[in-house]
Amino acid sequence: MTRPAKGLRKRTRRQRRSAAPAEARPGLLSRPLVRFAVVLALCAACGALLIAALVLFQYDRQAARYDLDAVGRLPLPSTVSDAAGGLVGYLHGENVGRAVPLEQVSPHFLEALVAREDSRFRKHNGIDRRGVLRAWVRNLRAKRTIQGGSTLTMQLTRMTYGLTGRNMQRKLLEMAIARRIERRYSKDEILTHYINRVFLGTGMNGIEQAAQGYFGKPAADLTPPEAAMLAGVIRAPNGFSPFRHYEAALREMRGTLRRMADEGMITRAEAAAYSEERPAVLPQERWLAMLRQESKISEPTYLLRLVEERVRELLPSYVGIGGLSIRTTFDLRLQEAAEAAMARQLSAIEERPGYAHPRYAAHRSGEPAYLQGASVVLENYTGAIRALVGGRSFAHSEFNRATRAERPMGSVFKPLVYGAAFEHGLFPGMLVSDAAIEPGEIPWDRTGWSPQNADGVFGGLLTVEAGLVQSRNTMTVRIGEWAGIDRVVAMMQHAGLGETERASPAPPLYIGTVGANVRDLTSAYSAFATGGVRHHPFFLESVTDRDGRVLYQHEDENYRVLSPGAAWLTSKVLKKVVADGGTGAGLRQLGFAAPAGGKTGTTNDFRDAWFVGYTSRLSCGVWIGLDRPARITEDAYGGRIAVPVWHELMSKAEGIGYEFGDFPEPGEVIAMELCRSTGLLPGEVCAALDTVYVEEVPYDLIPRKFCGGH
Repeated sequence: MTRPAKGLRKRTRRQRRSAAPAEARPGLLSRPLVRFAVVLALCAACGALLIAALVLFQYDRQAARYDLDAVGRLPLPSTVSDAAGGLVGYLHGENVGRAVPLEQVSPHFLEALVAREDSRFRKHNGIDRRGVLRAWVRNLRAKRTIQGGSTLTMQLTRMTYGLTGRNMQRKLLEMAIARRIERRYSKDEILTHYINRVFLGTGMNGIEQAAQGYFGKPAADLTPPEAAMLAGVIRAPNGFSPFRHYEAALREMRGTLRRMADEGMITRAEAAAYSEERPAVLPQERWLAMLRQESKISEPTYLLRLVEERVRELLPSYVGIGGLSIRTTFDLRLQEAAEAAMARQLSAIEERPGYAHPRYAAHRSGEPAYLQGASVVLENYTGAIRALVGGRSFAHSEFNRATRAERPMGSVFKPLVYGAAFEHGLFPGMLVSDAAIEPGEIPWDRTGWSPQNADGVFGGLLTVEAGLVQSRNTMTVRIGEWAGIDRVVAMMQHAGLGETERASPAPPLYIGTVGANVRDLTSAYSAFATGGVRHHPFFLESVTDRDGRVLYQHEDENYRVLSPGAAWLTSKVLKKVVADGGTGAGLRQLGFAAPAGGKTGTTNDFRDAWFVGYTSRLSCGVWIGLDRPARITEDAYGGRIAVPVWHELMSKAEGIGYEFGDFPEPGEVIAMELCRSTGLLPGEVCAALDTVYVEEVPYDLIPRKFCGGH
């Protein structure tokens, strides 16, 4: 049989391949790497869509918490009152004047507003996706935020609910709320609410007020140039104010007119003609006089700022609405006394010979470098803050030193160390060495730390009580070791102090290197007066809306810091701190006679001076120092410069009706024999060594074991 030629065989194979069905040929997707890439891309796309859906769902849930009825309510001032109903001040003090319907607003302004702020207002559902994309592209090119992409509805959302901050979280929430607003309100209703709420500079809210303030005419009579100028003001009301920056306002007016021409609202010729005009703006003084007469605006204070921040935290959707009745725990009589006492004492310190720091009276501008002070007065059995001084002048510095300044406590921390030790079997009459701390005496310390006493002297055996009354550092360290660092750290946590130091405690913690603010430290001390229970400090009692609905009502938060017996023992010693021989003896020398306990504190080189004390009803903390820590003066002990402020303030409290009585007993107290060395029931060795003494012991701390030796 004859074989086919080689070339013929090749042609036949090609013919067979070409004759095979197309679907049988290997395609691109049959390649494993390509298939893997396609599947990976699909999975990534599905994952991205799922994440986007979850994000949108999350922000939609947050948006649902905001009351949409608020959009149609004009903002009103919120009234802040003290515990007795006295006026503390106003928040959100806008005077929006008379609301006007769209029919009573110049169509020129409505066109200028839409052209300048949201040209696709009638076409989107609250979010202009083209505008957002365009803004992001411009911001990426400029490498900074120069355009926000906000629609009028999103701006109305910000104005209504007081949303602040420039971040993605706030923007997504704003978008979610804007979509809800668009579903609830018509475009004309949204526009109406916007023009009656928008801020246009110098205390002007709403178009009617701005038209009257700048031009002395109703909004219906605005000319095209005037309308364009007001629309141009919106993005930076103070920077483009026609009162103070007329040329900048003119530039914005001309830019708005060009936008109106681009949108076909006016012709190019009209835009050019209107751009040559210079609208006459009335004097700013005329408007300010009207504003003072009609508005309810308060000078900002530390108290009002605290209230504003707390209301914003609790009721974010009501911040921009206003019209709230806010009842606080403050007592204006006590607040006035606290401010006056602090001011007098700090001025007196500045007048001392050799005082080396800038004085309050000489301050003109910038961050204040003069001496500062802070104080807090609160009710022991409720935590209600009655007075709070955050600094000498809110106008000079808005930093609240009573709630935000974390300063080393020094010796005012020591009672918490003693309290922890009392819970663990220590008693005031026991003996502890006042000698220097020896190397290795603190087993967990690797630094060989050994503190000095304030007087530079080391002693022998002293009673525990004497260690706290005389504020001995070495004794406090040994007493801290008796309790154990873990128990001291737990005590700090229960008292609401030293969050940073608790993470990695070091031996100097025992003598007050812990940072704290005046409010928290005062609250911690209140537990000594209440038998060991701390009531969380608060100043906001209730909030009701303009319709009388209760939006917030305070509920007491309390928990036990110390056992009743340990709290009583600590308080028993702290009462001796303010008696003759104690570091706070100046309190009695000044004439304060009511039962009280407290502790002074002075940090290294006299940088911080403290006194925190309490009566049966009130606790009060006082701090004095410089914002940039430095020596206040020579011998600026807490007992010398902080105690007088406490005395004046608490004497005023007693004078206006706060009653200070005896402290309650912790149930049954038994006089019994103990061993001075171990705190246990004495054995035969104790009698032989003459270590037996009589102690008043609260029932819950009675030792159950006998001393087995020394």
